Amino acid sequence: MKNLTSLLFAATIVSSCGKDNYTNLDQIQGKWYYFSEQRISPEGQITIDTIDSEDYFFDFRSDMSFLSTADGEGFYEISQDSVHINLTQSDGKPYERFGFKYRISGNDLALEEGRVTANMKRLR
Repeated sequence: MKNLTSLLFAATIVSSCGKDNYTNLDQIQGKWYYFSEQRISPEGQITIDTIDSEDYFFDFRSDMSFLSTADGEGFYEISQDSVHINLTQSDGKPYERFGFKYRISGNDLALEEGRVTANMKRLR
């Protein structure tokens, strides 16, 4: 009985670890337009630029492919609270990899990289 309990506990741990990487996969999928960008200077001064253009958007697709209307296409990966975008830029520049911390609240997506946060809204 003790071996069975240990086996069930180990199976639960392994199965739950595998799900953590894709917890928010359904939430991030779709088109998000660039609404604003917030920058924090080394001195702590906050600057917010409002872009609010549905012409500039990110598309996180269900097959893990990715499109940025400004930067090109590639694929993305989710790992807990981070999204990694692997991009071949549309202007012919070689492949690049970008990593962001992300938060989703309703129809708002925040992508944070260092002192810069891109605020996006879900396209309907």
